[in-house]
Amino acid sequence: MQTDRDRTSVTLMDTTLRDGEQTPDVCFDSDDKLSIARALLQAGVDRIEIGSARVSPGEQRSARRIAEWARDAGLAERIALLGFCDDRRSVDWALEAGVPAMNLLVKGSERHCRLQLGASLVEHTARIAATLEAAARGGLAICGVYLEDWSRGVTESPAYVAQLLDSLSSLGIRRVYLADTLGVLEPEQVSRGVRRMCRAHPELLFEFHAHDDYGLATANCLAAVRAGAVGLHTTVGGLGERAGNASLEQIVAVLHDHAGRRTAVDEASLCQLGELVAKASGRAVPQNAPVVGEHVFTQTAGVHADGDSKALLYASRLAPERFGRCRVYALGKLSGRASVEHHLRALGFAPSPAQVEHVLAAVVACGEAKQPVRREDLARWIEQPHSP
Repeated sequence: MQTDRDRTSVTLMDTTLRDGEQTPDVCFDSDDKLSIARALLQAGVDRIEIGSARVSPGEQRSARRIAEWARDAGLAERIALLGFCDDRRSVDWALEAGVPAMNLLVKGSERHCRLQLGASLVEHTARIAATLEAAARGGLAICGVYLEDWSRGVTESPAYVAQLLDSLSSLGIRRVYLADTLGVLEPEQVSRGVRRMCRAHPELLFEFHAHDDYGLATANCLAAVRAGAVGLHTTVGGLGERAGNASLEQIVAVLHDHAGRRTAVDEASLCQLGELVAKASGRAVPQNAPVVGEHVFTQTAGVHADGDSKALLYASRLAPERFGRCRVYALGKLSGRASVEHHLRALGFAPSPAQVEHVLAAVVACGEAKQPVRREDLARWIEQPHSP
């Protein structure tokens, strides 16, 4: 786990079991939660947030089950619950579940503090201090503190944010989560905001928590890391409330390829992890989902298959082999000779140019008729040259 400002690596905290369950109509049962927790940690995610305190008896039982498994596996320091500034209530709930650590949610904008809590910053800080004291008495670790609605706080009430961070630092907090709770920021705003936090508080470690309301979560995470954030928060498949959260799969690939940063995540595990969460959530992985979608490494246009056959001209460093996948060439009305020859050779044929042309004509005809083309059809057409 990252403990300092190692600029070559980024810490990932996955919140699928907490934020992901805020997706409408998604509810993980105890078996689901344990399976997903295991898969996330085995895949190399640094930390996971396994739920929220005070939700329900069932949530507490699930948390206890994960905590017991993590303790037996020697991974207890990598799990935490989300808790609230409620003196001992969240602390006691977490301790009863056997969870060793908590992330604390505080109000990162003056508007939230005043309008939702009906409190001043002084009053809110007193409640934060009381909760931290209760955690210390109970032996519950505080991993970090969320600044909920920080994205609007840093633009609308920067003095409030500055005073809050001063107070958190004085209370011994060292890791702070900057939350774009409503997904309202764009990358340049993220860069400015995160850079301002890092310069004002070099003693703190900042992580960025993105939402995807404008489709900018991945870009915003990249901007946050480049500006000095040492950690990012994700969910598998981008599950989450409204448009969802930053996608674990996309973040891993983008950090590795575009930020020059390391993560501990095994890329080859991401597709299987995505399928596990898709089954548990009832939300299928979109076929065009970056990195893990069924069609992401599929070429359809004949010119693309032609370029690949000659010199892999349409390949990039986002290679399918990294993720346990392979490149696929679809068959249909847009196919070309290279696509057909690729499939025929995979079937064990050494086709002549005339045979390729004949099979290609049959493929295109089926495509025009909106009929699917299967690889076994090609074997039939090459062996029976007069029948498509």
